[in-house]
Amino acid sequence: MRSVPLLVLKAAFLGTLSVVIVGCGGTTFTSGNGTTAVTAPAIASNSAPAGSTNSSASNPGSSGSTAPPPSSSSPTSNPAPSPAPGQTGTTISGIEQMSGWDSCDTCAGGGTIAYSMTPGLSYPQPATTQFSLGQGTPWANALWWKRLGNDPNPSHFVLTLDEYIENPSASFGIEYEANQLVDGQWYDFATQCSFGYGIWQLWDPANQKWVPTSVPCLRPAPSTHTQIRLEFQRSNGHVLFVSIGTNGNIVPVNMAFNPQLLNGLSGDFGVHIQLNANANPDPYSVWVHDMALNYW
Repeated sequence: MRSVPLLVLKAAFLGTLSVVIVGCGGTTFTSGNGTTAVTAPAIASNSAPAGSTNSSASNPGSSGSTAPPPSSSSPTSNPAPSPAPGQTGTTISGIEQMSGWDSCDTCAGGGTIAYSMTPGLSYPQPATTQFSLGQGTPWANALWWKRLGNDPNPSHFVLTLDEYIENPSASFGIEYEANQLVDGQWYDFATQCSFGYGIWQLWDPANQKWVPTSVPCLRPAPSTHTQIRLEFQRSNGHVLFVSIGTNGNIVPVNMAFNPQLLNGLSGDFGVHIQLNANANPDPYSVWVHDMALNYW
């Protein structure tokens, strides 16, 4: 399974954003309270920026309607990540509460499935957004993405959020991503916590496939919170996955891939979230709180 945008637009969006949105429904949106602040940098996909076109497969961000095994790959040589600056950078917070999210199901590479997005909840904590899958096709997915701005200069991104799942056994995995389009190169920083395989996987944009890491991602206990921190870098023309963190345990990854060729507005960046169903599939929800993107 593969994730899509968040402007984070992931491989799942190979066509124009307008094409991706066609036929998508089942979501509800309300205005939120996105804010911008200067903070220390901290920490998937796949949608394409508005107005972009792509020559690759129709659903680059997804793995298909069946659950594929982790694929082997030969990542490019890993560029050394630049040292993080001090108290610098821009942070967009409360992204899950912002209006203007887009969504779809079949564009993410699977079959049809009922899905919804409900922001502004007080459960399990104030200012929380609920992303849900209902009944549908086995191994189906639903993707939500948010375009956050246009700036080709930032090259470091840290995505952080609080995740809460009541029924994690119903999920094959959750995908989070940040992305940026610069000079016809789609830097798709998509990650997948694959409960089904027990590991984190990374998206190889140029080859349109998931690549397993050695970083564990175990299925959480029901009704528990998980703090997620994902750090990415656009480094020497490569998509560099710097580190993956859960509940304060930051694990260096430093795996790099070539970006995907994509025509569109240079500088577009954003984030996305994708829920992947299992073989049954059983309905489940993910409650997201305090999603923030720090970039510099």
